[in-house]
Formats: sequence, structure tokens, C-alpha cells
Amino acid sequence: MKTLSLKPLILEISNFLTKEECKHLKEMAIEEGLQSSETHNWDNSNRFILQDKDNDKRLNLEEMKLTLMGGFDVHLNKEDILLMYKEIKIDKDNDEYITQSEMSSFSPKHFERYLNTFLKTHPEKHSRYSRQVWLKPDTSDDEVFNRIINRASTLVDLPVELLKLSDFQVVNYDIKGHYHAHWDSSGLDKAALCCDKVRKNNCRICRYMTIFFYLNDVKDGGGTAFPVANNETVDLGEITKQELYNLNEKCGLPGLKVTAEMGKAIIWYNHFVNQKSGWLGEQDMHTYHGGCPVKKGGKWVANFWIKVTDDKEDDLAKMHKYQKLLSKKKKKKGKDEL
Repeated sequence: MKTLSLKPLILEISNFLTKEECKHLKEMAIEEGLQSSETHNWDNSNRFILQDKDNDKRLNLEEMKLTLMGGFDVHLNKEDILLMYKEIKIDKDNDEYITQSEMSSFSPKHFERYLNTFLKTHPEKHSRYSRQVWLKPDTSDDEVFNRIINRASTLVDLPVELLKLSDFQVVNYDIKGHYHAHWDSSGLDKAALCCDKVRKNNCRICRYMTIFFYLNDVKDGGGTAFPVANNETVDLGEITKQELYNLNEKCGLPGLKVTAEMGKAIIWYNHFVNQKSGWLGEQDMHTYHGGCPVKKGGKWVANFWIKVTDDKEDDLAKMHKYQKLLSKKKKKKGKDEL
């Protein structure tokens, strides 16, 4: 095990998976059926927030870019936006500014229809361009998959029941495939409960730890970037100002970049430990990360998100209940075999 960073704490284990295990996870994903990755549900309320940063009652190109990014999870450059203005005929005086008057005759649906068509030929303009599938650690009887989960449990010194109740995702990236910088987990919020298998809306994502597996060697590109690793502080304003989220253009900038190599695993902690409860603590903002674009070949990875909630006793109860369920299954299997 090698320490790559202390802010955040990132650990690397080369050859954690064998070549055969990497191949097996890819085959499981293909058999389950990969779907296009999504990161954002477009607002159906027929509105979005205008990013008029200078309060001059009009949007310049940069402000329009931020508006569309926040409303539709799309990352357009100046040329893309000017083409959109021309196509939907919104910039009446061709001055590259959109006034309140010009915007008044357009609704989010106008932009949505245009962007839906645009993204069919430019899918890389999404913040995430990949295909994915969820595997099911809690119900899978696959021997190879379970062997990997047990080994991961030993590696991170956490009960296998906790890992089996967590989320496992396999992702495939083609040429230009990427995932702009993001956090895997949400910040603490007493007003919102943690999401689980039942509670999926109006909740927050609670992922204590990420175990990340590389399932193939990437010919060119495809590394994992941590743009603010080893910074003393994390300034959200600077992240936006410098566009550090845009890994299509910023992947080589300061921070940390991990090379994609078959069988390698990296681990980072999305939260600190709460010293009082010994459980989920504050979010570590230094875990801001993403996938650099694939330039040649393809890329296969797996995310193993170790989930806990704010309620340690509730989590332990769930683990105990799951352990009893597994014990019953083993006894029943043994009886059938006799």
C-alpha cells in the first residue's frame, strides 16, 4: 500500500485485482446491461436560475455558460453558445448579450429541446460521458465478485456485512469519455436523511469511503484527477473561476493525477470520522475528483462506495439483520445439499 496524498488521504494498491478478476467484472457488467450514465435530473418546473453575476440585467457568454451548466448539466464553450443563439434566434441584436426582454419569449423547454438535439452529436459536452451498471453485493452469489468484496473488507478493516450493503458500480468510457470533477458524497445536513435502497428522493448521498478499481490499461488519457489535492484550503469560488471542474481542459493542472492501470485500487475517505460518535463526520472537501478524458482506446473502472449514515446504531442493526439473513441462507443451502 502506497500513500499518494494526505489532503485528502489517498492510498494506492497495485495489482489488487488479478487480470482474470478484472475481466470477470467487465463480463458481469456487460451481462447486466450497461446504460448511459446520468448525473442530473433536469428540472420539470419550467424554470432555471439565471446566473447574472454582475446584476446588470443581462447575461454575457460566461454567465450564460454557468446558467446552462447549472440548469442542464452541460458544459458549452463560447462557440457552442453562439451557435445556439443563432439556431434558436434569441440574440436579436447579435451583441452576444441576452437581455431580460430577449429571454422573456423563451422558456427552459426551448433550451432543453435544443440541447437534447445538440447533445446527441456532442455527448462529451455533458459533465459525465460514460456507460454504467450497478452490481449487487448483497444478493450476488458470484464467487469471484464475493471474493473481491471479502478482500476489500480485509483491506479497509471494515465488516464484510457493511461492504455488502454498499453500492458497487462498473463504468465504461469510450473515446472522449470523462467525468468532470465532483464529490462522491454530500455534506452533513440535519434536515436531509441519508439515501438508501428505499429512500431515493429528497435525501443526501452518504458515502464514507470510495474504493476505486481500474479494470484495464488505458492507452492514452483516462487518469483520475484530484484538482485540489494537497491544497491548504478548498475555495469553491476559485474552483468555479479557474474551471477546475472541467477535466476536458484542466486535467494536467496542479493537484494529483492517478494513472489508470489494470488491477490497481485506490482508496480515499470522503468524510472524516466524528470523534464523538465514532461514525460519519464532516465531508473532506479535498476529495474533489474526476475522470480525465480517454484519448485512445477505452477505459473500464469500478466504484465501490462504502455507505454509512449519521446513525451508527441504525447501521449496526442493519448489518446484524443482514448477517442473520445470510446465516439462514447458508443453513438452508446445507440442508438442501444433504
